Amino acid sequence: MINWLFIIATHCTEVDVSEQHIKKAVNLGMDTVGFLMMSSRTTPENLLEEAKKMESYGAGTIYVVDSAGALTMDDTRRRISLFKENLSTAVGFHGHNNLSLGVANSIVALEEGADRVDTSLAGMGAGAGNTATEQLVAVMNKMRIPHNVDLYKAMDAAENVMKPMMGRPVQIDRLSLTLGYTGVYSSFLLFAERAGKEYGVDARDILTKIAEMGAVGGQEDWIIGVAQDLAKMKKIYA
Repeated sequence: MINWLFIIATHCTEVDVSEQHIKKAVNLGMDTVGFLMMSSRTTPENLLEEAKKMESYGAGTIYVVDSAGALTMDDTRRRISLFKENLSTAVGFHGHNNLSLGVANSIVALEEGADRVDTSLAGMGAGAGNTATEQLVAVMNKMRIPHNVDLYKAMDAAENVMKPMMGRPVQIDRLSLTLGYTGVYSSFLLFAERAGKEYGVDARDILTKIAEMGAVGGQEDWIIGVAQDLAKMKKIYA
């Protein structure tokens, strides 16, 4: 019998919208996961209160999701430890590598007792990518953290299968670093990059302004307006 995994993701402060989805998945017998997106955008204490709502709806696992790759190791430790101390559910961590901390934050999450840690081969994912499977496995081997992944096979799959599929290599460049530095959702990168080229403005300025506006996932349409405003200002002060 297949145990279906069902992930319900919400912005970290808008968990109320997930109630019917979580309850339905639980009633269907699914492995039901609550994803607290953009977990860097609120305090650990507030995040815990939102997690408790997901717990009350029946979620079996609740994730700290670093969608912007903006959490430091201390930030991750505080969130995971609070979850482990105060929730009866399993706890997960989903990292992005915009500040080059995907592996480090995943290790911290494991040290604090995380039951699940997300990874992807070659770090495939938005922004500077997710925590890379092969890199995390190598570090876990060095630290003698038990797991059941073959390092060489993970390396080979990353090099031979995943990397050839990537249209844009995941890397920490000036735009992905700006995402982590300003705390902008990782999926905004390509939109900002295209708008910057179209309107002749620095995409980093677009992302910084988007951060100031408090954008979260799903508001990519703001980018064009911001790029247009920056282009106008550039002409005024040229």
